[in-house]
Amino acid sequence: MTELMSHRDVRIDVGELGEAVMGPQRQQLTVAVHSGLAPIRTLSSGTVRMAGGHHALPHIHAESEIQVYVVRGKIASLVGPDLTPILHGPGSLLYIAPGTEHAGVNLDPYEPADLVEFRTDPAFNADVVRTPGLDALAENRVTELRREYLLGRCDAQLAIPSVHAVTR
Repeated sequence: MTELMSHRDVRIDVGELGEAVMGPQRQQLTVAVHSGLAPIRTLSSGTVRMAGGHHALPHIHAESEIQVYVVRGKIASLVGPDLTPILHGPGSLLYIAPGTEHAGVNLDPYEPADLVEFRTDPAFNADVVRTPGLDALAENRVTELRREYLLGRCDAQLAIPSVHAVTR
């Protein structure tokens, strides 16, 4: 981090995107703005890259709200204790309340997906709790969704940006 400018109670620090790391939910995460860069109390951001054919492991963010913006890709979110699928194409936004079970799925077997996430976790990924009891159900949902995607049955929903809020 380097200080770019300091003038009249305003300080601008410049950081760099770190190296992508694999989170416990099996997502490739690059932290952007976090408590190591600024005195953040509640909001952090970063990017998520999902390789073609990849899906995250089911998890919750124990205390954090998250918002996801789909930049590129054909995504499904599996949400809640039944891992109900929701489809998202580019331009879509998703809100997930704290403690809500979820997993992201890249439906395309070849093309990567790029997402931007905003979280109320100052460190960006500190309150992730895996929910391994949902792994088998997630695998079943992923298999079903990929079959539907390859048959073209998801195309209409993925073509229109959507906004979803998942709350408890």
